[in-house]
Amino acid sequence: MSDKGAAHGWIVGIDVGGTFTDVIGLNRVTGETRDGKVLSTKEQEVGVLQALTAIDVAVADVAEIVHGHTVGINALLSRAGATTGLLATRGHRDLLDIGRMNRDFGENFYDPTWLRPHQQRPVVERQYRVGIPERITSDGSVLLPLDEDAVRDAARSFASRGVTSVAVCFMNSYVNPMHERRAAEIVAETMPGAYVQTSALYPVTKEHERTTTVALDAYVGPAVRGYLDRLQVALAAESFAGTLWIMMMNGGVATVEGACEAPVFQLVSGPVGGVSATTHLANDCGAENLLTMDVGGTSTDVAAIVGAKTPLTDLWTLEQGLTLTMPLVDVGSVGSGAGSIIGQDALGKVSVGPRSAGSNPGPVCYGRGGTEPTLTDACAALGILQPDLFANGSLRLDVDAALEALDRTGRQWGLSDIDLAAAAYQVACEDIAAKIRSISVYRGLDIRNFALLPFGSAGPMLADKVGEILGVERVIVPSSPGQFSAMGLLRSDLRVTRAASPMLSLEPANAASIENAFKALETDIIQDLESQGVSVEELTFDRAVFAMYKGQTWDNRMPLSTASVTSDEIPPLVRDFHRFYQDSYGFSAEDIPVVMTSIEVTAVIPRARKMPSTAVGDSGDSLLRTADLTVPGSATALCVPVHKRERLRPHVIVLGPALVSEKYASTLVLPGRRAYIDDSNLLILEYQR
Repeated sequence: MSDKGAAHGWIVGIDVGGTFTDVIGLNRVTGETRDGKVLSTKEQEVGVLQALTAIDVAVADVAEIVHGHTVGINALLSRAGATTGLLATRGHRDLLDIGRMNRDFGENFYDPTWLRPHQQRPVVERQYRVGIPERITSDGSVLLPLDEDAVRDAARSFASRGVTSVAVCFMNSYVNPMHERRAAEIVAETMPGAYVQTSALYPVTKEHERTTTVALDAYVGPAVRGYLDRLQVALAAESFAGTLWIMMMNGGVATVEGACEAPVFQLVSGPVGGVSATTHLANDCGAENLLTMDVGGTSTDVAAIVGAKTPLTDLWTLEQGLTLTMPLVDVGSVGSGAGSIIGQDALGKVSVGPRSAGSNPGPVCYGRGGTEPTLTDACAALGILQPDLFANGSLRLDVDAALEALDRTGRQWGLSDIDLAAAAYQVACEDIAAKIRSISVYRGLDIRNFALLPFGSAGPMLADKVGEILGVERVIVPSSPGQFSAMGLLRSDLRVTRAASPMLSLEPANAASIENAFKALETDIIQDLESQGVSVEELTFDRAVFAMYKGQTWDNRMPLSTASVTSDEIPPLVRDFHRFYQDSYGFSAEDIPVVMTSIEVTAVIPRARKMPSTAVGDSGDSLLRTADLTVPGSATALCVPVHKRERLRPHVIVLGPALVSEKYASTLVLPGRRAYIDDSNLLILEYQR
């Protein structure tokens, strides 16, 4: 890879969350590590510079910055993206609203007045969606030529009505993109300066998902590109001469140039960093099956790690009907975070989230003007968060203000401040446990074979209760959990994913065509990386195919175990698909031919190979003091020991109930549980024996 900035010693991971921005730095020369946490800022580039200041590292001394941000997801969730237009094949402009005509089972399942999410809060208003006369057939031939005048008229109309970004997605463009390319050229000529995206972004089958992907990219692309431009300017002003890497949702990093080609694949780059760190930890400590629980300020992100492998999905859904089609790290989210506001649900019961106090004003106990109680306020009231130990002592919590806010809110149910705090804590833990079940038990995984891995600064204060609800045997708290996702950024490899949809039967006669298609993608990736100044000496390729039985309408992604496709390799490949289908669905149909719909290539270039450690030895007594703690579910407060994690010696047992405090996190150990530090400096929570 590029050796730009190699004269400097520091590599830094910076993960922007909804409330806090986490940072960890590793000096490659001395081995020193530094970690920190600052409140997130509206202009995230300001927070990045503040994060570097927090760990006392000069920008000019940094060789590499690996960055996960929330610019795209913030724009999407708040519907504050660009005013976007869509050019679709005539007759298909309502595809974003129609979707696949399914709905989630729940309270709206039988409601005839229910509107699909995109109809309620459209990314592209219907008035800005235009059907263009054109038609490419499934074999790539032109059935109806592109009406260039219609494209030009649409672009002029867009420009006159304030549209600044345009998505172009036509039928069957994955097999022949000529109409999309020409339409994009016309739009660029007619609307100078507009952001234009086509399905060249990821040219595969599934028209609805492909259209959604392109539309979402057009919606968030200007904001993401604008942010990355501002970030580079801000860093350059501080004499940054190193390399800036951006975390992508495929589990790897990209150059800024590569990231700007696909802004939509950065929507949840921070949580992906946490999964990356988890897979490395799983390999390092031998706990190959892990359920992750990343509790941030606005939400909790969860994933299931099986066999120490990164979980991937080729259909990542933000909300029903808004689905990305590209193999991305499979992370689920629930709106119960540390800053989530305690309120009423539709049935009048206590709920936690999805509204969040964010970093400004933040929870009431921050003393920054917040008035509505949050989960953080509940934990402060219960004693789980010690006011003088929070955020390494940089922010003293106002427990009295939290209790007052809880009391005001609790009156509607006749609950005291402490009763509401305990109820909110239980509700949040139940919500998180339910989301973890959805990506584990509901997919056929035996949760008894997994340990729970909490991170994010708020993860450890909830983890033992979530583990109890789930019935898992062990909870593993990593060192410096608040910076765990930032740690994962440092260890993430460079990854570039490309795909094509040749639509061929898996038979020996097509082997050469399939191999040539793979080679074309690989050559394209190499040329692209070299044009960005990236060394490809250590590059390797991972291949996958999307296949289905002939006559089916839905394909499945299957990794390839062979480095090349030859006529001799086709029969074993077909047998692999039958086994894959049997494992996935409980049956196979070996008498039906297999059709390959798409191929995928991911280039991988390894980066850092050693996980930095933030453990700081401390020879003092681990017992800091005792404190009053109301364990959710108990009637009275208990006097419990408060231990300092950095002073706990390996294998010294701490019996629950207890608190284990570290720089940016507090771990609650429930009654009947025990905690200890193992030889890998992991904090282990398990049943007393």
